[in-house]
Amino acid sequence: MNDYLEIYEKFKDVKEIFDFCDDVQKLREYFHAGRFQKMQEHIRSLMLKYSLETLVWNTVNTQPPLTYEQAYINAEAFLRGQGAKLVVEKISDYKSRLSPDEISFIEAMIKPMG
Repeated sequence: MNDYLEIYEKFKDVKEIFDFCDDVQKLREYFHAGRFQKMQEHIRSLMLKYSLETLVWNTVNTQPPLTYEQAYINAEAFLRGQGAKLVVEKISDYKSRLSPDEISFIEAMIKPMG
């Protein structure tokens, strides 16, 4: 699996997934452009947007990021799982739009979430 975003982009016809993909792209753009303050602001807005999921994430991931790179990696990992959750919740026939490997990826992402 090269990039999880490629899987989620297959569902951009659903507004929540479209917005989610946009959030991932913004995170990546800010990090790769070295706009770390903007990235931190974006991460804070994502924490508010997904407040319940953030609480759950932070109970499992108790070591806060100490660098911008760690913050980026942590946010990417969080979003990878959040995207799978959105796909399963919003698209009842998601499996019909994915390859077997992509289905396995989604299922592996949601399994730890319950």
